[in-house]
Amino acid sequence: MKAFASDLDRTLIYSKKMIELYGADREDYELTETLDGKEISYISRKTARHLRKIHQDMYFIPVTTRTTEQYQRIAFFQKEVIPEYAVTTNGGCILQNGSPIREWSSFIESRLQSCMPMKDMLGELAKLPLSEAAERIRTAHHYFVYLILGEEGLRGINAACVKAWAADKGWQASLQGRKLYFIPEPLNKWRAVDYLKRELNIDEVYTAGDSLLDFELIAQADYGVSPAHGEVLHHYPDLNATMHPGMKAADEITEHIVKLGAARPTKPNNILG
Repeated sequence: MKAFASDLDRTLIYSKKMIELYGADREDYELTETLDGKEISYISRKTARHLRKIHQDMYFIPVTTRTTEQYQRIAFFQKEVIPEYAVTTNGGCILQNGSPIREWSSFIESRLQSCMPMKDMLGELAKLPLSEAAERIRTAHHYFVYLILGEEGLRGINAACVKAWAADKGWQASLQGRKLYFIPEPLNKWRAVDYLKRELNIDEVYTAGDSLLDFELIAQADYGVSPAHGEVLHHYPDLNATMHPGMKAADEITEHIVKLGAARPTKPNNILG
């Protein structure tokens, strides 16, 4: 049995800003997420067709830094292709048919004891000039924090220094667009996917992702790839990469996964208890 475990934002779905940056014909994509009447993200129609095929032939597992609530805003994954399993909160939560798997949640809670607590981390962040330049600071449940930066804040970032500063506290740092994430080291996308791989007896896992937080997801998979525009490629240029950036990268990735999954039997009805 095979699985395709993929990051979502800037890998399979795209904001209007990203579409404008890398280009796409309006008839080639459709709206898939809104918030308070505002259009948030879009999916390529070609990617959507590929994902329907992938979902038929293997496990399709969305893997996202989004919280569960943010993930559930994406209409395509709630109405058209409805995955049995999804990983949210950067690996902090594994959903089975929309509900968290308790065993995994308990494991994560125990692992979080090994790094600086959120309250203390927020105090340390408040001391940084970077925080003063942030337009907003948000927390995701009690798991992680991210800063929404303006142009001035973005220009002042030394990514290597920020990454090292966070690592000293047992946390990870990743810049994704205007959002600078600080995430406890135990929250790891690949570890969540690897748990599902073992529990579901999956033989091969194919993955995709664009951010530094996706490095292990890409590197540990049987086949992993980053879109050509991916942040992770700036740090690890030897990873597999698409030829095209932007929304065309999603088409390229999913077309290749369809080929990898060709001639496979229909996935078994293997449900975690």
